[in-house]
Amino acid sequence: MSTTRTGRDGRPLVTTAQAAYSLGMRPAQFRSWARRRDLTPVGTMPNPSRGQALALWDLADIAHTLQRLAA
Repeated sequence: MSTTRTGRDGRPLVTTAQAAYSLGMRPAQFRSWARRRDLTPVGTMPNPSRGQALALWDLADIAHTLQRLAA
């Protein structure tokens, strides 16, 4: 049984750092970019370092936003 949460397209949800890396950004840049485009995380997961919970992003939402920008 898998405990990996998946997005709308079946791919695993990604952390802010992973989403930022996929777009060639730093995490702070990605959060700012997402905020300007009304893109919000779809969930959270506990932080292994006992800090603030990590945001989880759906790659399908990111891809949809990029497609809208390219149109």
